[in-house]
Amino acid sequence: MIPTSAPNTQNAVGGTAAHDAKRLSVGVSGLYLGLYIHYGFFAFLPLWLKATGAGPEEIGILMAIPLILRLLTVAPFSAWVGRLGRVRDAIAFTALGSAVVILTLLGQPEHAGRIAIVVLFSIIWDQLPVLTDAYAVMAVRSRGLDFGRLRVFGSIAVVISNAAAGWAIGVAGIKALPIMIAALLLIPAAIVLGLPRDRKLVAQEAAKGGRWRDVLRDRKLLRAMMAASLVVGSHGVLTSFGAIQWTERGISTGAIGLLQALAVSAEILAFWFGAKLLGKRDPSLLICLAGVAAILRWALMAADPGMAVLIFSQILNGISATGAILGIMLVIAARVPGDLSAAAQGVNAVLFGAVLAVSTAGSGMLWSYGLAPAYLAMAALAALGAVFALPSRDRATAHRANRLSATGTDL
Repeated sequence: MIPTSAPNTQNAVGGTAAHDAKRLSVGVSGLYLGLYIHYGFFAFLPLWLKATGAGPEEIGILMAIPLILRLLTVAPFSAWVGRLGRVRDAIAFTALGSAVVILTLLGQPEHAGRIAIVVLFSIIWDQLPVLTDAYAVMAVRSRGLDFGRLRVFGSIAVVISNAAAGWAIGVAGIKALPIMIAALLLIPAAIVLGLPRDRKLVAQEAAKGGRWRDVLRDRKLLRAMMAASLVVGSHGVLTSFGAIQWTERGISTGAIGLLQALAVSAEILAFWFGAKLLGKRDPSLLICLAGVAAILRWALMAADPGMAVLIFSQILNGISATGAILGIMLVIAARVPGDLSAAAQGVNAVLFGAVLAVSTAGSGMLWSYGLAPAYLAMAALAALGAVFALPSRDRATAHRANRLSATGTDL
């Protein structure tokens, strides 16, 4: 017999679930804000290295180390952490570990010491954004949250960080940079310890541990990852030479700063509204749309446009870059069980890193052939990504996305 109080009980349970989802949403948003708030300070690391005696060649090597190590360490570590069911704890440990390691730079080590510290810092710190995305995707699956509206606070934090870093260094001096970064790394460590443990997010999925082969078996998932990587990688020429191109056209540094701010603003809007506008459609469509927007963007840039077109091109960043990033996160949320989230994020990070490293490194050679060939090569890369992202007849992702679109639904 069903008790007569069942409706009230259901209302109470529903209210509790909605309250828990709201708290989790605020917590993960705060985690993204806390994680990205120190990113703007990294831009001054070469200046710190120069101030402590590092030469140009050494600085170049030190800046390349994280790009290489990311390809080797992130995926195995994230898969291992996911298998243990300790993603939340690993975020706290890696944030604290990164803070401790960066402080050792205060001893102003010599060449070998600087390399050792950067290697160790890269191995530990590189896990942070990947694990944060993995935890956020588990939260999305568990409570039906909107990933874009969680991740947008990371973009907001970057804007704040870029604005604050120059002022803070101007006040405290460049030598204090390691202390600033270490202090800011304590923020995500403190926030994440207030969030639920992994098992509370994936208990309903009977977690069996995150193994590489379970992720690599999903061909549609791998296609989507490769598509997103190609689209994001197609931004390599703009990232490396956009400011140079605009300066040569006589655009002031102040105007260049505004163009960059416009791109970030478009990114914030895309994260906030992207999932809602996607609705119940296959999230692979977002990646495909990002590829099409990137083709248009690089075709415009190849013509060396004036300010009006540049403004439109920067607005397209909200689709060409954010669409690919948001799209692949929604695909992972739709197709990957919570216990495999960290393993999937690790594989995705490796693909992203590999393609972006190749496109960025190759951008110099492409630029030597001229502006138009460089950007048209990036357009070809984006086109390939758009083709890879074309939704197949497989309805699994779309079906799962439909369920995720019901905010507050337990999955």
